[in-house]
Amino acid sequence: MKRPWLISSGGMRLSMLLGFVLSILLIWPAIEQVRDETRVIQPFDRTNVTYCELSACGHIEGLGLEIIYPPTVVGGEYGTEVFVQVINRGRLTGEREFWAQLKTQEGGFVEAMRGELVLTDQGPQLIRFFFTGPESEFLGLVMEFGY
Repeated sequence: MKRPWLISSGGMRLSMLLGFVLSILLIWPAIEQVRDETRVIQPFDRTNVTYCELSACGHIEGLGLEIIYPPTVVGGEYGTEVFVQVINRGRLTGEREFWAQLKTQEGGFVEAMRGELVLTDQGPQLIRFFFTGPESEFLGLVMEFGY
């Protein structure tokens, strides 16, 4: 009686080869999903600055960033540090400058600030601004975020 082809040495080699090729083809979509798709953030354009009130900024579609409100405010001896937390939804890398304006409730200009964001793969993403007034004065102002 003749042996079935699957348990012959040639059949075993062929089934191993087919299994290998099939496993490579089936794992390919998973490789594509976890492939690193980071991109570099756009540089700050000083001629075209868009401002939004910090409490209403939320997700900035063009940058792939989400602004978290309220900011963390830390009073110091020489002024007030303001930390704005950002969620990196667009998986961006690099550095970018941001501007902020402080205005009174009536809309009068008080001070302008500049901050820099360094985007990394992990950890908190914070933009640090420095306000020259005390913390109590900052809490009564409206902060507009420029990007």
